[in-house]
Amino acid sequence: MHLVIITSLDALGRNNAASQLAALSPEVPVVLHDLLDDGVVTRRVHQNDQLVERESSVLEHGCLSCTVRFDLVPVLLRLAAAGASQVIVGLPPGTTAENAIDGIHAIAPGEFTVDSVALAVQPEDLENQLWDHHTLFESGYTAVPEDGRTPGEFLMGELLFADTVLTTASDLLPSDQELSLRGLQLLGQLAPHAQILPAVGATAADLGMHDDEAARARCRPGAIAAPSTSSGPFSTFEYRTDLLLHPDRFRAALGAISEGCCFVRGGVWVAGLLDTEVAVFGVGPRIALSNGGSWASDPQGQWRRGTHLALTGDDIDDVEVTSLLASCALTDEELRSPLMDAANKTSR
Repeated sequence: MHLVIITSLDALGRNNAASQLAALSPEVPVVLHDLLDDGVVTRRVHQNDQLVERESSVLEHGCLSCTVRFDLVPVLLRLAAAGASQVIVGLPPGTTAENAIDGIHAIAPGEFTVDSVALAVQPEDLENQLWDHHTLFESGYTAVPEDGRTPGEFLMGELLFADTVLTTASDLLPSDQELSLRGLQLLGQLAPHAQILPAVGATAADLGMHDDEAARARCRPGAIAAPSTSSGPFSTFEYRTDLLLHPDRFRAALGAISEGCCFVRGGVWVAGLLDTEVAVFGVGPRIALSNGGSWASDPQGQWRRGTHLALTGDDIDDVEVTSLLASCALTDEELRSPLMDAANKTSR
C-alpha cells in the first residue's frame, strides 16, 4: 500500500489539506487521527466524500507510539485487505512524520511505501508560529503537557523532513494577502528542497517524492540546506571558517548573532571539543547547542573540521555577523597556550 502522510501544527490546516487532496481522488481513503485529553484517540475515515467510520478509544498512553501500534496500522492493514492501494494519512497535530514512519515500518515492515510527506501550513501564520515562545501544549496545539517543544521547533523539523508543503487558508477569517505572500517567501528560504504548492487543486501526482535517506540527512544535527537566492525580504547568510573558535566567546556572541533570525543552523568547531562538531539549531526565540557527532573525513582521510553556520531572516547584517564570529576565533597566543597543546595531544 502507498501512503501520503500529512503532518501539521493544527487540525484545521491538516483537515483542509487532506480534504483538498481527496477532492480530486475521492476513491482514496483518508484516515485522520486526533489525540485528546486522558489518552482518548479519535479516528475518522473518509471515502468518496463521505464519513464512513468514526471511532474513539482510550489508550493506556495517549501518545503517538500507541496510536500507531493499536489504531493506525490495524486500520491501514484492514483498508489494504479491502482493496485500497493508496491512503491519505492525516497525523495528529504536533506529531512528527519521521516518528510515525518509524512506527509504521517497525510494526508492519514491508507493508507500506511512503510516496510523499506533506506539511500543511497557513503561510500568513508561519512567522508568528516560528516566534511563539510557548510550548505546543501552552499554545493549545497538543493535549500533552510534557511536550516542551515550541511551535517553531516542530514546524522547522517537519519542514526539513517533508518533501512537500501544502499551503492552506482559513475557512473562518479572510486571508491577509500581504502576510500570505511574506509567509510564502519565508517558506522558500526555510525549505528550498520542498515542493511548495496550494492545497486547493493539488493531486497526489503534484506532490514531491519522499526520499527517506535525504529527509533524515536534512534533519541531522549540524546539517544545512540553504537556498541559493533570497526570497523577497528574506535571505540566508552563510558563514564559514576553518579557524578554531573560543567556546566562551562564541556562546557570548551567539545571542547577538541569532537576534532577529527566524532560523539558525549549522556546526561549530570549538576549542576543548576538537573531534566533535557542536551543532547549532535555533528557531525564533529559542536556540540550542547539541552534540553533532564526530567530524566526518573526506575520501583522502582528512578531517572536514570547521565552522559552517546559516542564518535566515529579513534584516541580517552580514558585516556585523561576520565581525562577531571572526572575533570568536582563537588568537595565535591562545593557540600556543599549554592548555591547547594538551587538548591537541588528547584529541590525537
